[in-house]
Amino acid sequence: MFKLFNKLEDKPVIEKKYFEKYRNMLNHQDVLRLIEEYKTGDIVFEPIRNKLTEAEQEDLYIRIDKSDFLSPQEKIETIIGLMIILDDSFPEAPIVSRLGKVLGKEFMETIEKKCDELKADIAVKKLIRFIK
Repeated sequence: MFKLFNKLEDKPVIEKKYFEKYRNMLNHQDVLRLIEEYKTGDIVFEPIRNKLTEAEQEDLYIRIDKSDFLSPQEKIETIIGLMIILDDSFPEAPIVSRLGKVLGKEFMETIEKKCDELKADIAVKKLIRFIK
């Protein structure tokens, strides 16, 4: 079985199906690095996954999956980026850029604004983590 699923046991089926779809087209090292970032990244804001219906989430994933300008590797990285956003953090700049192109400028501006509002809180959390 695809080793990524071991890292994502608790993820909804909605995301697993995309990992399964692209599993033979991926650079697994890059994907595993992003999954590790997803699992261990700093909490930046309150998760928004619970504020969206499963249908709304599925729509976002479908828009990424149907994107005609992203390679399969970029699609799965962008899907992981969306997972990161839905679950409380902010992905790397290239992924943010792709999300903006696929999901729209307004979607990403809202997320970026939320991130900017909490930069001081991020710094405090990192300091606390460093001190421990």
